[in-house]
Amino acid sequence: MHLGQLTEQEKLTIQEQLMAEELCAKKVQMYLGQVQDPAIKGLLQQMADKGQRHVSTLNNMLQQQAPTQGGYTTMQ
Repeated sequence: MHLGQLTEQEKLTIQEQLMAEELCAKKVQMYLGQVQDPAIKGLLQQMADKGQRHVSTLNNMLQQQAPTQGGYTTMQ
């Protein structure tokens, strides 16, 4: 996916969403360690997988901006 130049506000919004997704992933992992029901574990695993795809997508969006921003790095 090729994006045009992001504004500072867009970058901040993506970074905020990235932090929210990472927090959600931590919570889902915690819940996965606590539940016993296989159906719930399966649902939580699907949520964890989808959340990881979101994190990867957001990181990719920010990293595509790195070369034009003189060494801009993302939070990981």
